[in-house]
Amino acid sequence: MTSKISYRLLIFLAAVIFSAIFAAPSIFQTEKGSKINLGLDLQGGLHMLLEVQSDEAVVSKIKSIAASVNYAAKRDDLLMDGLKLEGDSFEFEILDADEASKFDAILHSAASGLDIQKSGEKYRVTLTPEEVEATKKYAIEQAVETIRNRLDQFGLAEPTVAKQGESYILVELPGVKNAADEQRAKDLIAKAAHLQLMAVDDVRQDRAQTISAADARAYGDVIYPDVKNPNYKYLINEIPVLDGAMLVDAKVAFDQHTNQPIINFTLNSQGAQIFGDFTGKNVGKRLAIVLDGKVYSAPRINERIGGGSGQISGGFSVEEAHDVAIALRSGALLAPVKVSETRSIGPSLGQDSIDKSMAALSLAAV
Repeated sequence: MTSKISYRLLIFLAAVIFSAIFAAPSIFQTEKGSKINLGLDLQGGLHMLLEVQSDEAVVSKIKSIAASVNYAAKRDDLLMDGLKLEGDSFEFEILDADEASKFDAILHSAASGLDIQKSGEKYRVTLTPEEVEATKKYAIEQAVETIRNRLDQFGLAEPTVAKQGESYILVELPGVKNAADEQRAKDLIAKAAHLQLMAVDDVRQDRAQTISAADARAYGDVIYPDVKNPNYKYLINEIPVLDGAMLVDAKVAFDQHTNQPIINFTLNSQGAQIFGDFTGKNVGKRLAIVLDGKVYSAPRINERIGGGSGQISGGFSVEEAHDVAIALRSGALLAPVKVSETRSIGPSLGQDSIDKSMAALSLAAV
């Protein structure tokens, strides 16, 4: 009888010890060990409501299509003039009427859902109403997936990212408890991470510090500030050479000369071809690396650059470079997001529930 009791006691003690070992990380919320991930209601964290500005996705898509048309025309030695953006449309004029069929073919291969209006040799291109709605809808769906991917790479456990209504996204981040982590998460979520390689207007660059935005636009240019010195401006061709949609990877590295963090990026085959062709035809000119409307560098092209790779340097801290690389790898947001509501939720209610559950468990065990 005693032997039977001892055998049961040993099994009971072993079960208690194993349970305690495996439950300890969840009970004490230690850094190491597998544990039950507590939700926002139990451990507190950050609650955010984001508004997706989907109209900007239409403008971004039109700009990308215009860049494709510009590249294809130059590749095939077709003559056109006055290519410029007008909000959610772009315009250009062909200089040889016999090339109209070739331009038509370029436009139809560039994208579907285009509304192409012609007046003589002048073209005006917009998206059809159906394509506009589809683009806005996709921008919201893409924002949900992109933000979720960024937070997963950031290392947060089980974040909630869900669409709410027609243009809002709910984000809940359990475990974000201090102001520094909260701000870092906000910056990562809201970062557009829109990378563009753009030609500097070397002919008019000396006027960049004084020219107005309207005058720059008349030349088909935009004015962007230098990321390190916002008072210094660059005058840049509005139609990008290529954009971040062609980026396939981004990694943090360190400059061999300064030991400062940099970001090395790699383009897909199409981007590599465009990059190589542009640098080959523009030796001696400058190419600006633009991220979210700021110029990170504008090196002069010394030779054709093949291989489809480039570098972003902008005085990053290691943490900033890591977060920008995450944003680039996970993909640029097709439309910017605006933080409409932010709440830091404390864990007091959740901790009270946990304490009462532990007390009940202890009484039951006795």
